[in-house]
Amino acid sequence: MSWLTSLRSALGLGTSERARQPTRTGRVVEELSLWRQFSRIGGGLTPGQVSAIVREADGGDPRRLMDLANEARQKDGHLQAVLGQSEETLAALPWQLVLHDDSRLKDRKARDWAEQYLRTCPSFRRLIAHLAGATYYGFAVSEILWAKEGGRLVPSSFEPLAPRRFGFRQEDGVFVWRDEGMRRDGVDFRAEYPCKFVVSQPRVTGDVPCREGLVRVLMWAALFRNWTLTDWVRLGEIAWKPWRIGTYKKGAAQEDIDGLVDVLDGMSTNGVATVPDSVTVDVKWAPHSSTKSTHEVLFHTIGSEMSKAVLGQTETTEASQSSGLAQAKVHQSVRGDLLEARARCIAAELTRDVLAPMILLNFGDSAVVPEFQFVTQDKQDFKAFAEGVKSLKEAGTKIPQAWVREQAGIPDPQDGEELLGDPDIPDDVEAPAPPDQSPSAEPDGEEGT
Repeated sequence: MSWLTSLRSALGLGTSERARQPTRTGRVVEELSLWRQFSRIGGGLTPGQVSAIVREADGGDPRRLMDLANEARQKDGHLQAVLGQSEETLAALPWQLVLHDDSRLKDRKARDWAEQYLRTCPSFRRLIAHLAGATYYGFAVSEILWAKEGGRLVPSSFEPLAPRRFGFRQEDGVFVWRDEGMRRDGVDFRAEYPCKFVVSQPRVTGDVPCREGLVRVLMWAALFRNWTLTDWVRLGEIAWKPWRIGTYKKGAAQEDIDGLVDVLDGMSTNGVATVPDSVTVDVKWAPHSSTKSTHEVLFHTIGSEMSKAVLGQTETTEASQSSGLAQAKVHQSVRGDLLEARARCIAAELTRDVLAPMILLNFGDSAVVPEFQFVTQDKQDFKAFAEGVKSLKEAGTKIPQAWVREQAGIPDPQDGEELLGDPDIPDDVEAPAPPDQSPSAEPDGEEGT
């Protein structure tokens, strides 16, 4: 059985015995009741308890670590900001589907159809943002819901799946789907259900797959920030209010001592107290210090470390005393390098898990799968760019049209496309070479047009 036949059978589209079973175009990983979608870790965690959660994840069961990672993100505004910047910036990038210059008309039509459909699919941008989250968790999985439309099989929706629903088989480290209540070794869902999932497992730390991602670095940093903030608030409760000191006589009953404590607590809100003559109350204000708070320094230092871990720099999320235009450009360049690397990784995964099934299932296994590419370069200022090209041309510089189109982000015109005027190519501009018209060249209108 060929690869394409296997895919069709897995989706219930062939004529094999398996294909006559209920269709695979429905949902495989079903929705869970709300109480099974997450587990509350809660506060009061100690470093020892956190280490136990990490050890569980190292053994292949990351459920509690994923829950802790989500709670850390929801409690820390800075962590959410840097992760959101990383994910949404990537999801907002323009993209294109690329074929080789000598591609056949059949393949170009298949590419155009796939591009047009994905641009109109409402959940496609959400899919990209979800895959970008794999940098934090170590992996990300979305399920494809297929449907027939216009005689073709299309991904009608991409459903993001919670990372806690997946883990690693302890025997061999295989990435598996394993909800609570399922068998311990889980389901090798990619082998069992081909063309049904989009999976991202980026190389982030270079560790084994079950320890990949920034979750351990950022989760510990978020916990330290939370503990620092908690201590800081407690300090504020003490330092910004007067000290209330009560004195009771030797031999006082415990009931009288407890009553004195209640009186001192009440003074923190209304400043009023009545006490018997057997006790005395003294109020003192804490001395003010002009030195910078250690809590503040630690809190912001950990935040800077988070920025470095996610974005590779700090200038795009916070200003420093030494910041300047040159330093900001360097930091922006570092952020751009990381963005491009992550974009290339996700683009390859989209080509493998989305484009390949779309093209091969609908156009046959002889069709060429286009490459998904993000456009990570900044767009040109067209006015300034055009004036610069004009000046260079007037100075006698020969400029290839292909380079101008590449810099401006303008694709080569295709046969039959409506153009914005008839371009007049002067002699001093190197025009692209004409297509090979020799008898051995493949005609543009080959089979499949």
